[in-house]
Amino acid sequence: MIYLAVQNDAFKQQIEYVWDLYFFIYGFPKQVLSYKDLGNIQPDPGSLVISYGRGKPEGTFAHQIHIHESPLFGANYLQPASLPKEPLPHYQDLPIIYAGNGDVMGWVVTHENERGGKTIETNIDIIASSFFMLTRYEEVVTPVQDKFERYPATASLAYREGFLDRPIVNEYIELLGSWVEGFNLGFERKELWDGKDFAVCLTHDVDVLRKYSWYPPLRAIAGRTLKHHGPRKSFAVAREYLRVRGKRCSDPYDQFDYLMQVSERYGVSSSFYFISGGETKYDNCYSIGNPYAACLVRHIRDRGFEVALHSSFNAFSNSQMLMREKERLEAVVERAVYGVRQHYLRWRTPDSWRVREEAGFKYDTTLTFADHEGFRCGICLPYKPFDVLANKQLDIWELPLAVMEGTLYDYQGLLSVEVFSRIKKLVDVVKKHNGLFIILCHNSSLDEMFYPGWTSVYVEILEYISKQNVLSDTALGIIRRWERV
Repeated sequence: MIYLAVQNDAFKQQIEYVWDLYFFIYGFPKQVLSYKDLGNIQPDPGSLVISYGRGKPEGTFAHQIHIHESPLFGANYLQPASLPKEPLPHYQDLPIIYAGNGDVMGWVVTHENERGGKTIETNIDIIASSFFMLTRYEEVVTPVQDKFERYPATASLAYREGFLDRPIVNEYIELLGSWVEGFNLGFERKELWDGKDFAVCLTHDVDVLRKYSWYPPLRAIAGRTLKHHGPRKSFAVAREYLRVRGKRCSDPYDQFDYLMQVSERYGVSSSFYFISGGETKYDNCYSIGNPYAACLVRHIRDRGFEVALHSSFNAFSNSQMLMREKERLEAVVERAVYGVRQHYLRWRTPDSWRVREEAGFKYDTTLTFADHEGFRCGICLPYKPFDVLANKQLDIWELPLAVMEGTLYDYQGLLSVEVFSRIKKLVDVVKKHNGLFIILCHNSSLDEMFYPGWTSVYVEILEYISKQNVLSDTALGIIRRWERV
């Protein structure tokens, strides 16, 4: 047994939230208790005590780890004064978001104790640091917004400190796990992915069904002329429109069969997210109830792929709107819809998690930054978020999104060779941490006119992934597996 002793009873829910995540991932047996209750137990020789507080608990235990608590969970909680002090210190290249104030030299010290065992003490407050990342604490305390009411990557601590491309919570989890296993008490971590090194899920947001309607694309032609300062792109759009109308080629956005075929070719699974409502100019590109859309949704369902909701532009903070959109899509797909990703990746922490829970979703997979790839929540595994305003864990899973192709092409303007390198790096990082890699590829981004080279890069990424020891499933399949682990 591992006994987890907590000194700070005023913030026990926040602390236990992190412990529960850690030990769900480890699979180690645990019991959480307060410092005062610790004195009432008699740990057997094979037990370990992990204490967390400003000071160590009274008494000595044969096998003990003590984590000195930082000031996060205190009088300044949810105030700007509680934010990490920059620049961050490091322990062996590991950024330390919050540090304790214990008398520990070199961040970690190991010494023999009077019970004939050993004690590890550390000033690396992995509990507060993990809580900060998992809850998106900084987004509540300093709610910076771009023009779409999104928290930009550039405002985040991870971006400023250069670790957005690292799932730092996984690194904290692995650090504590290495200390636990170093006691040689027989604690063994559980298998997360049936013996596979990592898991992968392909996802596709369907913002638009077709590039061309029946009417000539006059606005598109004019827009391309202005954007590219010349008529070349406009002529290309006009020629392509005529070819599509003359049925000499398919619409460039009609890539659904191709996306399913390439998934099947490389033995990976995909989830498709459809818009079923909306009230803004960003939403009304198609009606989910029209015969073409309904037939497409059922075709994807019948081929064994997941159909989920791409919630409309204003639904990120409106549970009633979310419920209506969920019901509308369910009526078309003729089965329950469990997953959701927000259109434009709009997000307000913690409100967006809360309204998804209220609307009855099992999972969300929105959380990456629109302007930069990486690990916004600091983790590459499914987890249940914590609402820092309501002070409780929510009953919904977050599947962290690692990268959207539009981030690399539209926001950063990268060339295809650079795009492949960036995505491959993320795949390798997720594999290193036995995590879950989720990528977003829109059907419309396979339009070579405006995303030249992306189709080849996407196939190259799938080919690279398929050669790994990897488990693949739909997003819903991942959650069902995760709940059984």
